[in-house]
Amino acid sequence: MAKSSRLTRKCQVTVPKEIRRALRLKEGDTVYFAIEEGKAVLRPAPDSFAKALRGLGKDAWRSLGGAERFLRRERESWE
Repeated sequence: MAKSSRLTRKCQVTVPKEIRRALRLKEGDTVYFAIEEGKAVLRPAPDSFAKALRGLGKDAWRSLGGAERFLRRERESWE
């Protein structure tokens, strides 16, 4: 879905109604802007950053053979 909006003199922009609905944004919500692959991206702030980050490292642990294996090898290296 592509919608447009103009910047005001103060460089403010109104988020179109369809976008607000799709992202479930309401007055007072915090949003984040990012540049990804040369494009601006708007995201609603998560309710909990801890929950939003949960699971991000699982692929890293998998590449190390799993957390238990990694910890066991680390502890063995201390001896």
